[in-house]
Amino acid sequence: MLDLQRHADCPLWDALASPVVPWPGMRYACVKVLHAYCKVFNKQELYNLIVRKTCQECKCPRETHAVYHEQLTTVRERLGFKHDTNTSRVDPRQMGYTWVPPGILTSAKIQRYFDVIPPEKVPKIGTQGERFRDKQLVYQLPKQDLALDYCKHVEEQHRGSYEDFVAARNEIALDIGYVKDTPLATKCTGCSDTLNQGEMAVTAPKFREQTLWHPRCFKCTTCDELLVDLTYCVHDDQIYCERHYAEMLKPRCSACDEVGAPLPTFPSAYNMYLNIAINAYLHYHYPERVNLFILASALF
Repeated sequence: MLDLQRHADCPLWDALASPVVPWPGMRYACVKVLHAYCKVFNKQELYNLIVRKTCQECKCPRETHAVYHEQLTTVRERLGFKHDTNTSRVDPRQMGYTWVPPGILTSAKIQRYFDVIPPEKVPKIGTQGERFRDKQLVYQLPKQDLALDYCKHVEEQHRGSYEDFVAARNEIALDIGYVKDTPLATKCTGCSDTLNQGEMAVTAPKFREQTLWHPRCFKCTTCDELLVDLTYCVHDDQIYCERHYAEMLKPRCSACDEVGAPLPTFPSAYNMYLNIAINAYLHYHYPERVNLFILASALF
């Protein structure tokens, strides 16, 4: 499914009006299709005009120049996670959705969950909410952040650092939340309002079980958008989408959208992230064991 809502001032329109473009229908193609066309037919001039030049100058959201497939893989498969017992047994498409939250095992509760989400963000098939989810999958979970196979510009000397980053992130930061009923009245971690006993809430396995959010409050700390399919990364006791988590630790190229070389000073990204995670865990769960905390810090 192609998103045609491009900005009126996008330089791609001027480029596609060039006589170099062989047929008018190409102006409705996404950059990926244009790239493939130039590669197959050896159209270097067209490539320089549209793909190489425009991608660096365009101010449109990156996801408006991509193709969105109606049968997107699940986030769990995209991340390489194994099947989880919290996964809903309800087929989302039978209910008219492209996704339903894990942890909910009945259609009635799924409907309750979506009733508290802004209507324009509910992933109902054929609606604005479905398109919103597609875009958020591309934006919040960029494939080039998830595996080296999707990267085209990571230099050889940085590949080891990239793989360390992915391994450390997957181990200590990245996870998928799920929905459950609030066992006891508590405060929402996002808005600090009360979550009543029995009220539907989102929990994140990287936090303590008592840490809960209203479904509408489970958002990225940076972009303030709902975390797509409840996928989050944790950093300094805050939740982020994977994109903004990665950008706190590694620079991102504004042209190719890949994360680059590691920030300097630390010999190993993996050791740095693991050290942060262990220290935070010990400090939070065992504040009285100061010597253990110091020893763990020294080990890394």
